[in-house]
Amino acid sequence: MLKIVRYVTAAAALLIFASSAAATEYVAPSGECVGVKIYTDGLVVVDTTAVTDTCGKQVDIAAGYGICKGDIIKSIDGYAIASNEELSQRLNDSDGDITLTISSGGKERDITLTPAETDSGPKLGLWLRDSTAGLGTLTYTKDDRFAALGHGIYDVDTGTIMPIERGIIQNCTITSISKGEKGVPGAITGNIDGAELGTVIKNTEHGLYGELGGSISGTPIPVAGSSEVRTGAAVILADVDGEGVKEYSINIKRIMPPSRGAHDMVIEVTDQELIEKTGGIVQGMSGAPIIQNGMFAGAVTHVFVNDPLSGYAILAETMLSEDQ
Repeated sequence: MLKIVRYVTAAAALLIFASSAAATEYVAPSGECVGVKIYTDGLVVVDTTAVTDTCGKQVDIAAGYGICKGDIIKSIDGYAIASNEELSQRLNDSDGDITLTISSGGKERDITLTPAETDSGPKLGLWLRDSTAGLGTLTYTKDDRFAALGHGIYDVDTGTIMPIERGIIQNCTITSISKGEKGVPGAITGNIDGAELGTVIKNTEHGLYGELGGSISGTPIPVAGSSEVRTGAAVILADVDGEGVKEYSINIKRIMPPSRGAHDMVIEVTDQELIEKTGGIVQGMSGAPIIQNGMFAGAVTHVFVNDPLSGYAILAETMLSEDQ
């Protein structure tokens, strides 16, 4: 779970299986809490609304032109759009009709329409998202690359994975912890105010992947193949209070087929120190690496809302399969 925080224009809401290769691969597990900023590839339509034009008439442009929640505005009049501010400027500079290039379900189409003239300028009646930011956990580094979160960043309004134009991870300052309780997930809260650590290249259902901007300390250990991960005792590495990465005990309760993605395993926190601090698994811990028998076995991904001690995890092999 990426714990979403308000930042600049951010909105609330951060497999090719080869066991023989995975057994000899090495990564450096991290567990460091990091800030994540993602800027979308185009503007995501998160909602639509009618607007009142200068004649007092309600105009629903989205309904009239088939623009739907989840669509992505890629350009206006041939100009690529990267922010809400750019779109507003283009609208203000337009004279009459405009042409939007919209991506929907992986297919693009052009729509020529007339914005509604309102007392505050031309409007489209669209709620758009251009970025998001939050806290998560750096899972591992390998050479000049990194992986984090163990799951993708999805738009909270559309339920779709966010298309990224660019993104960064950076140091953060943890300010507080809200403990998880039955029915109420806990969260790590902090400020994204530190040095940039790397560039996000991919946002996938198995995590964030990118290139490091500098060296991050860590000791490489072997990657466990899916057949080497067992139910039973393991540990996670996490920084939940700003005091540095620590080791906490967990129990791997169940292992599912790798094809389930970020739901490869069911885990349970057994470490009393962590339970006292967080109540179990909380938002911001997603990506915390799991170590079993001296090998990188996977990463924490989700908490069970009705049981904060338990949650899902992704297998190491699944994460490594996206790291190409």
